[in-house]
Amino acid sequence: MKNPNVPLTGTPPKLFPTILKGFNTIANHWYLILFPFLLDVALWLGPKLRVKALLSPFITSVTDSMLKLGSTDVASTWKTYQTMWTELLDQFNLANALRTIPVGIPSIIARISPMTSPLKSVPVYEIPSVNLVFSILLGLLLVGFFLGSVYFLLISHITADPIEKISAQELFGSFAQSMVMFFIMVILLLFILLPLTMVLSLVSLINFGIGQFLVLIAIFILLWLLMPLVFSPHGVFVLKQKAMPSMLLSVRLVRLFLPGTGLFVFFCILISEGLNLLWTLPNPDSWMTLVGIGGHAFVVTGLLAASFFYYREGLKWMQGNLQKMAMATESEQQNGGSTLEQ
Repeated sequence: MKNPNVPLTGTPPKLFPTILKGFNTIANHWYLILFPFLLDVALWLGPKLRVKALLSPFITSVTDSMLKLGSTDVASTWKTYQTMWTELLDQFNLANALRTIPVGIPSIIARISPMTSPLKSVPVYEIPSVNLVFSILLGLLLVGFFLGSVYFLLISHITADPIEKISAQELFGSFAQSMVMFFIMVILLLFILLPLTMVLSLVSLINFGIGQFLVLIAIFILLWLLMPLVFSPHGVFVLKQKAMPSMLLSVRLVRLFLPGTGLFVFFCILISEGLNLLWTLPNPDSWMTLVGIGGHAFVVTGLLAASFFYYREGLKWMQGNLQKMAMATESEQQNGGSTLEQ
């Protein structure tokens, strides 16, 4: 914890110079843009994996049961839910699981999930069984996390001074810790979301409008709680830490030493999301979508590189202040002992 008697010294990482440094670095290592670019092209032009035929009967059955038991208001709410789920299944592509989180290759196509492309015919496969869905999902997640680990590791190494070389042991170690971090975060989210979802569902059944308002509040609270974990993957790829220590270090760094991280993350999101409006202007049926895919690949890779620079500089600043705090504490203890002896 920070010692209130020892003010922080030095300069924390600066916002705009760090972001600019990230873009300049990627401009000099353009091959890293190929990771998100090729992933988006594959998801856009490649086959679509759907589960609509598998899940639609279940959704219809649940909706019919609730319509028989509920009042008019409840029936209206469930019809809205049915329409929402139907539209979601129309756009759902299981192949989007290649875009893994928190370690993974960014993808704008996975977000908009278009079912069309400039090609005359896009293969669409309906997955017939639940077991096959889980098998394909597991395979896609493993591939996504492995490619994401390569992507993150390359960016981490080009942001080091001097630039580091990658070893196979480091790659597979980072891949394993990425998977562990994913499962830890899934458990954490389930612990938070399960009771929250039950409460919000009950409120929505009573009053749909109030339920939607509370959902927005819950999202903001959840983002505030998860903000300190924003640098969790960085510890794995920069310091070669295990998943849990890396998450705890991220919380400590953000909460105690870099409260300005929120502003850095806000500007990165603002740049990314603002430009995404531009990248998604072309219709998915047009080859102009390639321009959007390329622009998105450069921007997100540059911002990710900037986050690694921000993390590295923040660590140096934190470690310097921790050493001064430790020296100040040791000095106080020695002075206190000398006073007692006298």
